[in-house]
Amino acid sequence: MPPIILSEEVPYDPESHHCEPLDLNKPLGGHLWWHSLYWTNFPPLSIFDQQAWAENPDGEVPASLRVLNSDNRLAEQYITYGAAREDLCRRLPLPSRAVRLTVECMQYEGARDNSWDFPLQAYIPRRDNHQPNDLQARRFGDNGVMHLGLNAEEFSERVQPVGDMPAVIHIADKAAVENPTWGYYHAVMRIGGWPYRIKRIGTFEGCGLGGRRQVELGICYWEDQILWDLIEGPAEETQGEEKVNLRKGYKFWASLLDLDWLGRKRDERQVECPSVPPEKGYVWFTVVDTITVPSTGRKGVQIRILEEGVVPAWLDLNFMQVFAGSLPLGFLNEMESEGPPEGSVSLLRTPSDDPATPDGRRKVVVRNQHCKLVFDEPMTLKVHDFVDMGWAMHDCCYQGASIRLGPKPGTWTADVGEDEGMVAYKASGPPPLCHGEGDKRVITSVPRSDYPYERRLVE
Repeated sequence: MPPIILSEEVPYDPESHHCEPLDLNKPLGGHLWWHSLYWTNFPPLSIFDQQAWAENPDGEVPASLRVLNSDNRLAEQYITYGAAREDLCRRLPLPSRAVRLTVECMQYEGARDNSWDFPLQAYIPRRDNHQPNDLQARRFGDNGVMHLGLNAEEFSERVQPVGDMPAVIHIADKAAVENPTWGYYHAVMRIGGWPYRIKRIGTFEGCGLGGRRQVELGICYWEDQILWDLIEGPAEETQGEEKVNLRKGYKFWASLLDLDWLGRKRDERQVECPSVPPEKGYVWFTVVDTITVPSTGRKGVQIRILEEGVVPAWLDLNFMQVFAGSLPLGFLNEMESEGPPEGSVSLLRTPSDDPATPDGRRKVVVRNQHCKLVFDEPMTLKVHDFVDMGWAMHDCCYQGASIRLGPKPGTWTADVGEDEGMVAYKASGPPPLCHGEGDKRVITSVPRSDYPYERRLVE
């Protein structure tokens, strides 16, 4: 299936149009742009393989991009994380052997859309000139991915030494014709070329007895030198000399946006009362040297990942494949958690009469001591059922789990059964809406779930 290509024009002069951090009218903001980065920030993707374009110039992707990029440059092309994940899942071969790893922590940000769709809703006036929620500069959830923090020591023993994984930190690249205050502004940690956005970074070294230094990076524009002063050393300390990295060998930790919310609060009345310490999601590393990042041509700092923290990974919930950066690890076969309560997630295959699916139809079964949830083929689930699946997997294993990955999408079974226990959490959302009767009936809203209620794991 070809990707969906969107084009957005910005009618401003990038040299003179600067946006304040809280400006709700800034261009390149909203849900789509939050989940997108400039194409040079990603590892090589087959969708941008220009040699393949030359061999098949009339293909859907090159033909569409040729219309958008009339100057024959791939200059202003952004790509969503979801499209990049799909590209890697479809293109890269999986390891031929199974492996079992420990998941120290995980994060899921799926969200249901319970808004009602009815005629003329776009014409409702907004008081006080409020901007629609999907255009405001804030964080947005991603239904299609679950982020995992893998035990780094086990990863080194069973997959590859974490110190050998290519890793670099740099400012996320942007188009040359774009003002840096537009949209979002991130520092990224790229592992195997895959970009993880950094939320917080710090060190305990070089700060005196009991001291520490850390920087909280925002999502809107900030001065680059703030980051370089921390991981390179202050510019004034090397003034008049050859530029050297004064932080070589220093040990740092980083909190990523993908692993900064690891579980609900123990007490909702408290401002901070996490059930999973945020430190479990830290990536620890040492600084190697300052380099020029090949894909962007801009400055970056090469780092070496340490075994003291986690290896960030992602699980694509459509393909059920796990990647550490851009390194494929295999299909999710099973996750087991000691809880409390004890639980498991299983990816199973059932026989199918459809000749187009010789590998069977996948089912996801989530169970614990109190209940059981069965989800159909992830690729065909309605959006609310898909989100329920993501939250069921998270609620089962967010305290830590053992994960088994393999080259095949689950084991065969004749029947996976049905839901068990009091899994009906609350109403699923608005009912079907329509107007008119008979042949003149017009449906304006259809249910986003096959169930009349939201299904959640009983804890």
